[in-house]
Amino acid sequence: MGRYKFYIIFFGISIFLSGCWDYVEIEDRGFIIGVAIDLVKKTDKYQENQEKDYRYKGTYQFVVPSGLSQGSTGQIGGGAKPYNNLVVEDKTLLGQSNLLSEETSRAPFNEHLKVIIISEKVAKIPEAFGEVLDFFLRDSGTRRGIKVMISEGGAGDIFGANPTPENFPVLYIDSIAKNTVRNAKILPEKRIGTIHERLVDKVSFVVPKIKRDGQKIKLAGAAVFRGYNNQMVGFINGNITEGLNLITGEYKEGILKTKIDNKLVVFKITKEKSSVSVESRNKENIQFNIMIEAEGEIGESFGSFNYVDPKILSEVKTALEKELARKVSKTIRTFQKDLKVDALELGGYLQRKDYDTWKQIQQDWDNGINYFSKSTTKVHTNIVIKTPGSIIESKS
Repeated sequence: MGRYKFYIIFFGISIFLSGCWDYVEIEDRGFIIGVAIDLVKKTDKYQENQEKDYRYKGTYQFVVPSGLSQGSTGQIGGGAKPYNNLVVEDKTLLGQSNLLSEETSRAPFNEHLKVIIISEKVAKIPEAFGEVLDFFLRDSGTRRGIKVMISEGGAGDIFGANPTPENFPVLYIDSIAKNTVRNAKILPEKRIGTIHERLVDKVSFVVPKIKRDGQKIKLAGAAVFRGYNNQMVGFINGNITEGLNLITGEYKEGILKTKIDNKLVVFKITKEKSSVSVESRNKENIQFNIMIEAEGEIGESFGSFNYVDPKILSEVKTALEKELARKVSKTIRTFQKDLKVDALELGGYLQRKDYDTWKQIQQDWDNGINYFSKSTTKVHTNIVIKTPGSIIESKS
């Protein structure tokens, strides 16, 4: 019996101790916080054979712990950069991961990855966008909350900027992406988990655009993707992105400008909501009604207007509603007539309202026959002026 007890205790202890079999010291990990993927220039051989044989360049931003220590000069790391950008090339991202192990003494670790930037050249290749993200989606150590962006120009170049006050370019980018609550021209952050859902459903979507301008990094605008082959069809500017945020209900705060008697009036929007109804009796001309309601206050007034006067207030309200409708209508025309891609998510309203009709035209919604482009969209707006500000008149 004593021998049996010994074996039971021995195997029991072994089970509990085996939990640390893959333990790695934190100093031995190579923490990757950002990845940028570019397309390597095509070779003559590729052009002759016309094969789908792409080669990618990956720029990986690693944290350098020694650069985070406080130096005698008061600078972080005594002037050393707290990060290091490693560049590798391979046809696959798994191959790039293996190559990184040859260039760094610390094993690459993706669990703290914050941002993935993919260049527009990669995104414009059919299916390539989804193929690049596949590696990160399959990696069990990669989180679903990673932000994904599309670069105008080279993606790796963005990690070469030295923005302040952040010590890491990636953390600076991560901070700017949160400014959508202050700037409506920035698209709300898109996480890899959300994009994966769009790729699986094969519906069109948008991804924030990022661009390097000298040592500055700009995030206004978005890249538009066609759903059935996850191919980027083009960029939209900040104004169109603002209209998109109004339609999808992701608008947080912003301003609306109009003129009364040729004098500028600036309306600060503090709250916005949208609703969409659909009429699908004729699939050749499906009709959408978009209602945009915005409330806020007069932020600036360049004219001598008495906002206590109901007539003046009504005139301002009407002018603001017209401007809001113009902004939203321009966004709709851009998607329906220019891009012909339903990143407005109107197809989802049709699917919920009339599933039978949706099943009939789903394959040709924003592809083939393109019922989306043939549909009619009407915009209705309502402005609520809560207050003219802290004063009634700015000048007598």
